[in-house]
Amino acid sequence: MMRMKKTFLSFGGLLYVAVGLIILGIGGCSAVRGDAALRAGHPDVAAELYQRGAEQGNGAAAFRLGLLVSEGRVSAAKYGTAAEWYVKACDRGVRPGCHNTGVYYEEGKNGVTKDYGVARMYYLKAAERGYMQSQYNLASMYSNNNISPPDDIEGLKWMLLAQTAALQCKQEPLCQWILSDPPGHKHRLIERLSVEEQQKAKSLVLAWKPIK
Repeated sequence: MMRMKKTFLSFGGLLYVAVGLIILGIGGCSAVRGDAALRAGHPDVAAELYQRGAEQGNGAAAFRLGLLVSEGRVSAAKYGTAAEWYVKACDRGVRPGCHNTGVYYEEGKNGVTKDYGVARMYYLKAAERGYMQSQYNLASMYSNNNISPPDDIEGLKWMLLAQTAALQCKQEPLCQWILSDPPGHKHRLIERLSVEEQQKAKSLVLAWKPIK
């Protein structure tokens, strides 16, 4: 379940200068038809079952099929790209699907053209539903001036929300990483804001509620 790039990852999250692809193990979420085949070492059988489930509206199945394609365990030529399945998962309310789609557009990889505007859109879909990793990535995009128009108050809001969520799991490496923020995104955002603007960001955090 673990992959590495520049830093480390934990319980299903890839970390680079932001929080990257979410790779969920089968045990990490509810069972989906196809999981047993995957556990038994038959990814193609699992993919076929996931595809059927996804076509019937199962977002978790779409997400799992995206993972199999992204990991190269099944053929994109046969099943379609990982990004296509992540988008379908996102459309069906699966927050990691939105997050992974955002990562693809932010990085411009796996056949997806880099587009910060689209990356922001998908991160926002998950962040507004309380997804910590996407909240952090939104903050990093504001910090790096990858979002137009610039809005450091909004960036600090998402950083504070991500770190508030990380406090609830601070014993986990991923949450520790978000709290320590090695790239320094929080510091960069604060440096560009007045005291009054920082207070406005904190007020936005206090007023914020996740979309159900």
